[in-house]
Amino acid sequence: MSLVHTVARLDRWLQEHAPGDFSQLAPPADPRLADAVAGNRFDLHPDVRSWLDLHDGSVIDRVIAAGAFVPTDFPLLGAARMSDGLRDMEEEVARAVEDDEAEYVVGVTADVRWLPVALNHTGGQLVVDHREGPGFGAVLELDPSVGLNGVKRWDSLSHLFTSVLDALTEGSPVPTATGRKAVPRIEADGVPLAHVVWDVHYG
Repeated sequence: MSLVHTVARLDRWLQEHAPGDFSQLAPPADPRLADAVAGNRFDLHPDVRSWLDLHDGSVIDRVIAAGAFVPTDFPLLGAARMSDGLRDMEEEVARAVEDDEAEYVVGVTADVRWLPVALNHTGGQLVVDHREGPGFGAVLELDPSVGLNGVKRWDSLSHLFTSVLDALTEGSPVPTATGRKAVPRIEADGVPLAHVVWDVHYG
């Protein structure tokens, strides 16, 4: 199933069951901003461009507790914030090279071809791997607070959205990067609009 078809189904599900999350979905990215995400460094993976052609991120208002429907509680970024995240990656790599610490950073905690596509409230990131090779297009998780360094979560953004849609429609758990299980539920009490939250189950 293509990313476009999967996201269309996800949009419909969110609109019906989690209107808070649906209301946070941005319209398509400005094509000029989408074109400029990676500059002339590398070509965007087709899934990234397809996502931006549909939605310029999943958080219009960062104050509202909605939009983080990707486990575990990841809001998806739009084109401008992807570009900012990539620059941050490049700066971190440059510092590591200058300090002769590249072996501890490059491809471990940062890489010039890791494109950030989601950022959660703890500072964890999801990045799409644009390095050449069998991992091209994979979605990796980085979270220094729990020692995650480029752990693969999904084969692609298409796989990510399919996994999320299956979990939401079937109530099935999604494995986390630490081996635990995240189970979705709808939070409706005390909030203006219902939205998805993820409960992490240990053991």
